[in-house]
Amino acid sequence: MIFLIIFGTRGVTYSTGRGEFHCPECDARRPYQHKRVRRFITLYFIPIIPLDVIGEYVECQHCRATYKPNVLSYDPSAVKKLFETELHAAVKRVMVLMMMADGKIDPEEIETIRQVFGKLSKREVGRAEVEAEVEAAKAEGRGLRQYLTRVSPNLNAPGKELVVQAAFFVAAADGTVTEEETALLTELATALEMSPAHFRGAIDEVAPQLGERRASPEA
Repeated sequence: MIFLIIFGTRGVTYSTGRGEFHCPECDARRPYQHKRVRRFITLYFIPIIPLDVIGEYVECQHCRATYKPNVLSYDPSAVKKLFETELHAAVKRVMVLMMMADGKIDPEEIETIRQVFGKLSKREVGRAEVEAEVEAAKAEGRGLRQYLTRVSPNLNAPGKELVVQAAFFVAAADGTVTEEETALLTELATALEMSPAHFRGAIDEVAPQLGERRASPEA
């Protein structure tokens, strides 16, 4: 009589822990299970000898989304703070680059940057800080489009709108927005990958605050 012995391997998933975490999909605190997948040698399809771990993940018990284990250290408040820091830096640099685009620095533009950035960062912004940003921009040597192409992936839609609006405030600081400045604003929107409608909507939202008598710029 011949006995057929069937060996093989297969992965077995098991839980190694549970708790609560901030689920990015739910955007809320949810229960989770930390799971691992280990390869086993099987005899007649029954796992008997454990081998190596071939994977692990965290599963949200509410939405069933799965993540890499480092999601357990995800801190939404820290992420928000980092985003705000990057957004503030982008707004300040874009306003300065917009001011420098025509080769001259007007007192009205510096004052606009002080007021707009001060309101955004909720603190007093002095002329020295603006001048320091000018020197930093000169030292870096990036043009407006180059800079925005680099930072655009880190900005969400409201962040991009804020950058465009801040640049518009600087362009309109002397009471009018020239064709050259309009073209530069359009280039800015393109670098941020904003649609013409999105761009016009962002400008139209703040133009009345400046008492603009001209039509909003076209993308």
